[in-house]
Amino acid sequence: MTHFLMSRRPFSSLFLVCLLGLLSGCGGESAAPTQEDEGVEQTVTVDTTADLLAFYPKFKRVDLVFGSMPSTNDESVLFCCSAAFTEKELKQFDHMNIAGNHVGGGEFHKGYACAKNTGGFVFYDNRWQFFAGDFGGELGRAADKRGMGFGQMLIIHGGRRMAAHVGGRYVFRALCEHEGRLCIIESRRLQDFEYFVHALQAYGVSEALYLVMGAGWNHSWYRDMGGGARILHPHRHDFSTNWLVFYR
Repeated sequence: MTHFLMSRRPFSSLFLVCLLGLLSGCGGESAAPTQEDEGVEQTVTVDTTADLLAFYPKFKRVDLVFGSMPSTNDESVLFCCSAAFTEKELKQFDHMNIAGNHVGGGEFHKGYACAKNTGGFVFYDNRWQFFAGDFGGELGRAADKRGMGFGQMLIIHGGRRMAAHVGGRYVFRALCEHEGRLCIIESRRLQDFEYFVHALQAYGVSEALYLVMGAGWNHSWYRDMGGGARILHPHRHDFSTNWLVFYR
């Protein structure tokens, strides 16, 4: 059964929403917040539970950036972190070193075939959407609309646990939808993957797409309420290839 997620600002026609959802076979579609919705100040709010840190950027735009991580001096950036898997630790950037086809800055790029990519995410026309399975057609539309999109391991879709697993104990991270809001959630300490998934479910996440982690890959930062840059996981390396970026 197809599950539809209602946004704060739905399409003018409910029939159109349902029709688009049925045609795409996806979990739903939600709109980005606006200043009118979220207030004038555009930063990141942080929610905590015993097991999770949830970051809610008050964004206007989401993009996928390649080659170089956005600088903390770029005041238009609210949050950035690694997104899709990288195949090899190369000294030079190559789009074919990114897992799966991907779109950033409105440009479509081919990546390497990755069996771990069981779903994906797109953002265009001020709306986002999570997908299970193949979503190549939607990546094409994201490029046509000057948007973004990438593939990754799908953890939760339409509120249901998906067939995903990572061995070992790590700090995990996922791009999520929670109560109609887009957020990035990571574990507060080393956890096994099942514990992390159960914590996401207990928090009430309806969509969760894995974001690449591990030493150096987990280096990220966000804009705090005072406008300063807060670093998450300071250790970094030079092999990351792509970043999920939220903009004011």
